[in-house]
Amino acid sequence: MLAKSRFHKPVEEKFAETILAAALGGIAMVSPVAAVVGVFAVVGAGHYLFRQKDFNHEVRRLKRKGYVALTKTENGWIVRILNKGKARYRKIQMSNLQLAKSGEWDRKWRLFIFDIPEDMRHERDYLRRKLKQLDLYNIQRSVFAYPFDCRKELSFVADYYNIEKYTTYAEVSYTDIDKELKRHFTAKKIL
Repeated sequence: MLAKSRFHKPVEEKFAETILAAALGGIAMVSPVAAVVGVFAVVGAGHYLFRQKDFNHEVRRLKRKGYVALTKTENGWIVRILNKGKARYRKIQMSNLQLAKSGEWDRKWRLFIFDIPEDMRHERDYLRRKLKQLDLYNIQRSVFAYPFDCRKELSFVADYYNIEKYTTYAEVSYTDIDKELKRHFTAKKIL
């Protein structure tokens, strides 16, 4: 992705996500050498090439917002993510979270079960909303199903809302509502 100097929200968001991820991994560095045409960042499976001035602009914006700190070295500047930046990055990860929707189904259902106390009802409501957004099937108020492995993603969601100790993940090969689940996930084009 070659980012343009005039930012639009999706490009700016991707820029911030890439820089925050790079800083979180400790790999972001800004070179003071004007001859450097671009900054190359490798994050997960994505490779992004940014123009140096755009990268510098975004790093300064993230610094102004309190997401990153800059440390001068003899080779340039090191970008270090701060707690506020880590929280922002987790929020970006949460909004971009998706579950696998294709592939060969192993004929097992993944159940996500929770029993969250009433004094944490806001977190419980946020969790339900997120699970529905991720296309899990709501079997009962606190039981959701999905046909593909999603343990890691659901663990992240539970951790994000700080409710992991109230959740359980199970894989089952049969339920009384197999036909209903298959019909639902086929209609959603997940199966």
